[in-house]
This record gives sequence, structure tokens and C-alpha cells, in this order.
Amino acid sequence: MNNNLLSIRQISKMLDVSVDSLRRWDKSGKLKSHREKKRSMRYYQEAEIEKYFRTTDIYKLALKWAAARKQFEPPQFFYSSNSYIFQARLSAFESLLSGGKEIEPIHSLIVAVAGEIGNNSFDHNLGNWPDIAGVFFGFNFEKKIIVLADRGRGVLATLKRVRPGLKNNRDALRVAFTEIISGRAPESRGNGLKFVRKIIAKNNLKLRFQSGDAELKINKGEANLKIKKSAKSIRGCIALIEY
Repeated sequence: MNNNLLSIRQISKMLDVSVDSLRRWDKSGKLKSHREKKRSMRYYQEAEIEKYFRTTDIYKLALKWAAARKQFEPPQFFYSSNSYIFQARLSAFESLLSGGKEIEPIHSLIVAVAGEIGNNSFDHNLGNWPDIAGVFFGFNFEKKIIVLADRGRGVLATLKRVRPGLKNNRDALRVAFTEIISGRAPESRGNGLKFVRKIIAKNNLKLRFQSGDAELKINKGEANLKIKKSAKSIRGCIALIEY
């Protein structure tokens, strides 16, 4: 976090709310702004905005970004534009993750799942990002959730290169999470998600994963995958990990 200053118009765009709404939030105390003594313009400290975001619905924010027709970068504190930044933030998350005896046995597994999903986004879309490269990576320690999203090509487009018979996103998710395809690029995403499924099913974790218009859920101890058509189609993929 830092104390860089952001204008009310920057925050309006970032939160997708009107300037008038931000003024009302300021008066009610929902999101306080600051003013210089000689100027009436409102401004916000980036550290405070980051704190606000981390107490809101991170999944909803990531889903909105992944589903948006018009491209825009997510808030910088959630955005890893390349794999090096993602690895650095994943390492920071690993050092911050705590939860006593309940978390200790699965600490490394939580990090492994998040790392696998995030890395797959970069490996899968390397040199082929449709618009914005990189991943959304956010977490909330109080709610015990991790959210990752990308605006990449999605699982179906990846696997059709080696499984041209795949017809829809639901079939692609089933294959990605259940079948070993090969160790060659570009189908490594499928093998990685099979690894994720194994960890989720055997430990006290949950996963919601969406690609395109298909959504998959995995709960602890469940051998069968629950795959359905999602209410909203997205660009790329989004994952919600609960621990």
C-alpha cells in the first residue's frame, strides 16, 4: 500500500460510481475524502482505497472486469501485468497467509492452487492476449477467499488446438479438469487444472471456476464436477478459491 493521491474522477472510474455518489459517500462517512486547505477539490489516498476494496466484494469486482465489453485495467493493487509481478505478489500473499492450526496443514496447498491458476493464465495466453494482458489477483483474509481473473482467450480456445472436436465451454472445462492431455504447450492449462481439482477435492477447500459462459464448482470430498451454463459470459477465466 502507499499514500499516492487519487482524484475523485479517478476513483469514480475505478469504482464505476458517479462523482455525485462519491460526494454522498464522503458526507455519510462510507468513503472519506481529503481536501487541501487552499483547495476545495476532493482527493483520496491510494492506501485507503485499497483498504476499501479489500473489504468489498472482490469477486464481484473481478467478474465485472472480466465481463466488461470495453477494456480497462483493474485497480493496480489487484493487477499483475506480467508473471514476474504475479510471482512477487503470490510470495507476499504466502508470507501474509495465516490462520493458526486450521490453515497450517493446507497453507502450502492454498498457495499452490492460486499459483497454478495464475500461472496458467500467463502460460495459456503468452503472446496472444486479446486485449489486456495480465491477471486480477485479490484476496480477503477475513472472508478466507482468493480471486483470480484474466481477460484471455479462455479454456475452450486453448484446448480446441489439440481437441478440435470440443463444441462448448462446458465440455472444455470438463476435459481441462479431468483429463491429462499432454505435457506440450499449449494444453498445459488442462493438466494444471487437473492438479487443482485433486487438491481441492482432497482438502478443506472450495473452487468456483468460470470460463466463457460455463461455470464449474468443486467442494471438498466431491468426486463429481458440477458444471453449468453461467448467467453472464466473460472474457477469459475467473476463479474463486475458498479456504
